[in-house]
Order: sequence, then C-alpha cells, then structure tokens
Amino acid sequence: MVKVVETPAEGPLDLSALTDNLGFRVHILDLRMMKMLSERCAVHGLTPGAASVLMIIKQNPGVRHGELADALLIQRPNMTKLMKRLEAQGLVKRLPAQKDRRHVALGLTAKGEKAVAAAGAEFAAHDMIVQRLFSQPERATMGDLVQRMHEAIDLAEVGSPAKD
Repeated sequence: MVKVVETPAEGPLDLSALTDNLGFRVHILDLRMMKMLSERCAVHGLTPGAASVLMIIKQNPGVRHGELADALLIQRPNMTKLMKRLEAQGLVKRLPAQKDRRHVALGLTAKGEKAVAAAGAEFAAHDMIVQRLFSQPERATMGDLVQRMHEAIDLAEVGSPAKD
C-alpha cells in the first residue's frame, strides 16, 4: 500500500526556519550570484572558476598549480582537470619553474590574455549589477564585514574562541 503524503500549499516554500541563519542567507545569495555570473562567463566559453583561475594567473605569472589550488580553495585533483581543460583550449601554458625545474609554472597564452580581458569585464559588470543599490560607503562597509567573516572562520579553524 502506498502512503499518501500531503503536499505543501501552492506558492513558494517556507524557508523561515533558515532565514535567521546568516550562513544560509549568504549561501543562497552566493548561489544566485554564481548562477548569474556563470551565464555571463558562458558567453566566452568559461566558467566563473576557470575565469578566476585565468585572472589569478595573469596577476601572478609563474604561479604553481598547487599554490593556485590552495588560494582558490579548489581541490588539487579538480585543479589538475581544470588546468588540462584550459591548456587544451589554448588559454594556459605550462613552463618550467625558474627556482625548481621539477615544478611547473603557469602562464597565459595570447588567447588566454584575451579571455582574461573578457572575463574581467564580465566580473566587473556583474559586480556592478549586484552592488548597484548600495552607496560607496555601504560597499566599503560590506567589504569590511565580509573580511571580518573570513577572519572569524580563520579563527574558528585554528580553534580560537569566538568573541562576543
């Protein structure tokens, strides 16, 4: 015998059990923002992650694969797959590291430089969309608050007690 389950009323789901949870609200905001950014980057054949990697390589020519993965919180096997894909697309080149020839340094190709310019423009346009309702002082405050949230997580990861 099949048990019949009552479905919720028509309309949006009630998320009130989580709306007071700042982490949940930030997570949902991040998902919405990344969906929008993904659509913008897809026009250039990139994901936000790939575009981020290219932008960081541009700012840090010669960066090593592991350093890049750690800085962007990408698991190393996933970074390896991403680098192979970017290399196959002709956006990234691997070079012998100057200090230690056993390591590989990353650089952009000419095609990669063009992709970074396009991605950077998409990131900037996206940022303006999500911040357009905030004044410059509010944007600065938001940046400070996000930084403090990062610091709180850093403290929690090393086991320091939280401040009240």
